[in-house]
Amino acid sequence: MHFALFKFALVATAGVIVRGGIVPSEVSRPPLVVPTLIEIRDILSRIEAPIVSTLVQRVSLPSNPGLYTGAAPALLGHLSAREQDGLRSKRYDYGTLEYPFTLPPVVPDRTTQARPFPPGQFHQDGFIANTNLTAFYLRTLTPLFTSPPASTYFHLSAPPTPDEDAVLDLDTTLLQLLSHRTHIGKIVAEAKYAANVTQYASLIKAGDSAAILVLLTDAAQVAAVLTQADNAATVLARSWVAAGQVTEANFESDLRAATETVFRELIDITTQVELEYLLQRLE
Repeated sequence: MHFALFKFALVATAGVIVRGGIVPSEVSRPPLVVPTLIEIRDILSRIEAPIVSTLVQRVSLPSNPGLYTGAAPALLGHLSAREQDGLRSKRYDYGTLEYPFTLPPVVPDRTTQARPFPPGQFHQDGFIANTNLTAFYLRTLTPLFTSPPASTYFHLSAPPTPDEDAVLDLDTTLLQLLSHRTHIGKIVAEAKYAANVTQYASLIKAGDSAAILVLLTDAAQVAAVLTQADNAATVLARSWVAAGQVTEANFESDLRAATETVFRELIDITTQVELEYLLQRLE
């Protein structure tokens, strides 16, 4: 993790997996102060290009539609193996804002007299949006990826089979990037809460989700995110065309359309992450 955001996450230590969730050890949840909204927006902008780049790589690999039928067991199995490695390397420690798709859920923080969680301090909630992301990925994105199962690889010994490991590696990487980007919404919510405690606290206590959503929504910022993502897609597409890597006439327009679809969905799911975080903020 190289983003400036995670300077505060490096002190986190490992938790223990038990039935019902990832339960932290006594020292695994140190107080973590979130960055400012300006800093967070810079962090988010750095994730856009890796998402678009991975999307391009994934579209470029032919895949068998059967990989994604039903509950997509091949994809979930690949995710599970990657996440076991991530667990051992402390990828999912408190404050990393990375959440697994296949491991037990995270146990939320509880505000107590001993741990009051003042405004601006991260407060882990129990909502993880990976189910929403998986549904979006399987329903909307994989139809863009699937094609007749011809291989990109070349074998002297025999005609190569579809490159399922390479495909699932990129699926997993893309899902993890999308998940991480989405769950940064938790600290976006905390930064907004800290800047307007009185109004947010009143709405949280009233359970007024509609009013909280109105307060969270920033139309100008939504437009800026979509513009930045489109710029990344445009630059990447043109560089691939200029390098002779793609010859399809519609490559740039198709990539830009796919990028807009991805980021509009990310904005919607991120907003839900922010809302759920705030609804549990005072618990």
